[in-house]
Amino acid sequence: METFFKIMKKDFIHKKECRICGSSNLVKTLDLGSMPPANSFLKKRELKKTEKKFPLVVYFCEDCKLLQLLDVVNPEILFGHYSYLTSASKPLADHFIEMGRNLAKRFIVSKNDLIIEIGGNDAVLLESIKDKCRVLNIEPAQNLAEVSRQKGVETINDFFNKNNLADKIFEKYGSAKLIIANNVMAHIDDVKSVFAGIKTLIGDDGVFVFEAHWVGNLIGEGGFDQIYHEHLCYFSLIAIKNLVERFNFKIFDVQLVPIHGQSLRVYVGNKFKVCDSVKKFLNKEKKIGLNKAEIFLEFSERVRKNKKKLVNLLEQLKKTKKKIIGYGAPAKGNTLLNFFGINAGILDFLIDSTSLKQKTYTPGTHIPVVFPEKLKEVKPDYILLLAWNYENAILEKEKDLRESGVKFIIPVPNVRIV
Repeated sequence: METFFKIMKKDFIHKKECRICGSSNLVKTLDLGSMPPANSFLKKRELKKTEKKFPLVVYFCEDCKLLQLLDVVNPEILFGHYSYLTSASKPLADHFIEMGRNLAKRFIVSKNDLIIEIGGNDAVLLESIKDKCRVLNIEPAQNLAEVSRQKGVETINDFFNKNNLADKIFEKYGSAKLIIANNVMAHIDDVKSVFAGIKTLIGDDGVFVFEAHWVGNLIGEGGFDQIYHEHLCYFSLIAIKNLVERFNFKIFDVQLVPIHGQSLRVYVGNKFKVCDSVKKFLNKEKKIGLNKAEIFLEFSERVRKNKKKLVNLLEQLKKTKKKIIGYGAPAKGNTLLNFFGINAGILDFLIDSTSLKQKTYTPGTHIPVVFPEKLKEVKPDYILLLAWNYENAILEKEKDLRESGVKFIIPVPNVRIV
């Protein structure tokens, strides 16, 4: 797909078939309109330029049960230069460090074993285990690939797939004992080529482990704002099973982990006995109704109701001269801000600890992003918590601020004030 975009020089394409099974039996479940890519933060000099906007519409495949976007933005636009740093979020960094060490303990037996991470960002996970085995990061963002190399992690700056890279990696490094992909599989349009490449590298003896936000959390206790152009797939284990079995793989274990709300950690390979966790989780999803379009149409209606409630609340607060800011500038926050029409007229600024986002403006809504220290200079009346997935940690961190009278607004899944 990356090659297609380079040849055709298109900004995006609209597909008419499911990316897993090729079916055209697709149901439109949620239309969020058109908006800029969620991570396309702007410098001040860029504010007067016309921003590129793309449709953000969600479809459900009636055959393989995958929830997905069919409007695919050129990955060079989304990932050529990336402003998301894993290391900027301590809870996330701690999560991946622990994951890396646990996986190494479970699957690595020799320092000569090879672990590959697809889309390893700034190499937080691989850096933590590089003394236990050989490690290789496949990172398409040039700026992050350089950070990864500076940490002593061998890094290939490219997109991963069968035709482009997997065969070359096998020739140079040999087979992989373990391949990891965290919050990456949802970003990939040609997932079948990626699985073909993984099969080349792990064969029947290796393991592929990946984390992806669970669609059950998206429509339950999570938030619709995790839908944005980078996330092409919204996975259930039912859909993942349909995908991996096309490559004669099996899912031998699954865990639900408390990151980004809730994420699936899926273990794929043919060497291991299938755990009871797999059957239990598949049954859980069927009971919820994740194999039916109706559940996602109901979710769409809740999103529209939530929009009305939050917008009304913020407008009432502004009418009473309340000062409101935003906490965090995550990509998902830009979906919410754009779809709800929340701009700099409502939020004075956002604070964020990611250095690459500071001194920029949010895409579409043009709200300034500033240093967290700004909270010491300007005391707001209300804070809209855009980084809601870290609610507990943030509310504890800002305990003194809350005790001084500042209130936090949690925007999803239901609007509430704490």
